[in-house]
Amino acid sequence: MKWFGKCIDYFFTGMGFGAICYVCIMTFLYPGVGLTVRETVSVLGISGIIGFLSMIFKTDLPMSAAFAIHFIGTFILFMLMATINHWVINISSIVMFILMYVVIWLICLLEQKKTVNRINDRIKKRNLK
Repeated sequence: MKWFGKCIDYFFTGMGFGAICYVCIMTFLYPGVGLTVRETVSVLGISGIIGFLSMIFKTDLPMSAAFAIHFIGTFILFMLMATINHWVINISSIVMFILMYVVIWLICLLEQKKTVNRINDRIKKRNLK
């Protein structure tokens, strides 16, 4: 049951990142364009699957292999989402995908660094006692 809980956690984390990216893009790049049910459902569902795919980083695969699989899988899922929603696939949409991928990675790395620093601080405090 613990594994199922982790799967759900990764899925909802992916949905969160996808929703934030989608709302930001629609707000700042396409103001005034309404959100459709199909687009919203596909973004949330596929973003959740991308989040689930992130569990690959918890395996014993080398980091470079996990990163390559995650990037390619994410790109394929992004292309599927673009096809479902009839979005134009061109160089600017691919650049936008890469930019979002990098920004999300930076956010994740900063969050991990913050967590590691918090743990290290607790260890230091415990060792001082």
